Formats: sequence, structure tokens, C-alpha cells
Amino acid sequence: MVGEVPPGLSKGVESSVDVFEEAVARAEKLGKAAREAAEVSAKATREAVSKVEKTSKVAKETAEASLRAAQEAIGTAEEASRIANEALTEAEKINEETKEIAEASIKASQEAMSKAEKISTEAKEVAETSARALEEAIGKAEAASKAAKETDEALARIFEEAMSKARARAVRERWLRGTD
Repeated sequence: MVGEVPPGLSKGVESSVDVFEEAVARAEKLGKAAREAAEVSAKATREAVSKVEKTSKVAKETAEASLRAAQEAIGTAEEASRIANEALTEAEKINEETKEIAEASIKASQEAMSKAEKISTEAKEVAETSARALEEAIGKAEAASKAAKETDEALARIFEEAMSKARARAVRERWLRGTD
């Protein structure tokens, strides 16, 4: 009959359409999963940066408080030295100990600030790495979507060619039957 598609061809086209639809669904799922993973990664990075900034602030405040306490201790020791000339030897000893404590405190503060800066730098690097991974995932999802679209277009062309050939064959067969 005219316009009928042979059963084998129809099943092949249906199978190709099913495969295509499955590929599109998978590509959409992969794209969605990539976006979700990127969002989770970005959120974790923001949280890590926030924690590092808070830790850095606390360390800096602690260092400043320690420095003020050390300076106050030095001032107290010097005042005691001036007031008590008969206890000069003891005052010098206290002053020296206080100075050592202050230097140790300053050193500890500087080390804490250095560590906080290092943590901040590492968090920034993690954020940049996450951003690159997100861009790569989005690129892969876009490529998968493009491939699915190209497959769809190719299948549509194949289907049209098959239909055109089938119509031509049917017309030729009718013509041949009509001339017998």
C-alpha cells in the first residue's frame, strides 16, 4: 500500500527514537547532577572561606590583646622600678621576664597571624579550584546536550531519507504494475 512503512523499518525508526530519547534524558540528568554538584561545592567553599575569615579575625584580636597586655606589663614593671629604688635589682628581673613574655607573645601572635593568612590563601585556592570544576562540569553538560541535539537531527534526516526512498519505491512499484 501507498504510504505504509515496512514493519522492520518502522521498528528501527522507533528504536532509534527511543535510543535518542534515552540519550537526551541521560544528558539532562548529567547536566542537572553537574549543576547540583557545582552548587554544593560552591556552598562548601563559601562556608570554608567564612570560617577561615572568622578564625583569622579571632587570631588577630587575640594577638592585639596579648600585645596590649605585654605593653601594660612592661609599663607596670618600669613604674615599679622608678618607685622602688631599693628594689631595683628585683624590678630589673621582673622587667626582663616581662620583656621575654612580651616577645614570646608577639612571636606567638605573628605565628598565629601567619597561619591564618596561610589558611585564607588555601581556602581561596580551594574556591578557585571549585569554580574551575564547576565550569568544566557545565561545559561537559553543554557538550552532551549538543551531541544529543546533533543525534536527533541526524536521526530526523535518516528518517526523512528512508521515508522518501519508501515513497519513491511505492510510486515505482505502482507504475510498474500499471504498465503490466
